[in-house]
Amino acid sequence: MTVRTAELYFEKPVEDMYITNITPNVQKSVQESRVRNGIATIFVGCSTASISTMRHNEENVKEMKAALETFSPSNLDYLHHKTSADMYGVGGDYNGKSHVRSAIMGPSITVPLKDGKLMLDSGQDIVLLDFDIVKRKRKVIVQIMGE
Repeated sequence: MTVRTAELYFEKPVEDMYITNITPNVQKSVQESRVRNGIATIFVGCSTASISTMRHNEENVKEMKAALETFSPSNLDYLHHKTSADMYGVGGDYNGKSHVRSAIMGPSITVPLKDGKLMLDSGQDIVLLDFDIVKRKRKVIVQIMGE
C-alpha cells in the first residue's frame, strides 16, 4: 500500500463564514500521488473550520449559512467569549459560534478513489467551510492511501 500526503493552503478573504469548493485541488493531489484505487482523507486542522461535501452553488451556500445560523446563532453570548478573554488576559475573540459550527460539521471526510479519480457524485463537491470571524490562512491535509 502507498501513502501520500499533500498540504493545500487556502486564504479566507472575508470576515464571516466562507464556503469554498476545493474539489479541483484535492483531485490534483490525488493525480499527483499516482494512487489509482484507495481512499483520500481530507482534513482541516483547526477548531473553527470544517470539511464536508455539498453541491457548491450560490443557492446552496446561502442555505448552508442560514442552517448553521439556526444551529449556532451569531448573536448568542457564548461562554467561549469570556473564557478566551480569561485565558489570554485580553478581550475575548468572540468566535464561539465558529467553534460550535466546526464541531457540528466535523474536521474531515474520506472519499473513495477509483482509477485515480475521486468517487464523487456529479453534483457533489468537496468544500472547506471557514467559520471564523477574521481572515485566516488554512492548511488542508489530503492523505491518499491505496495502490
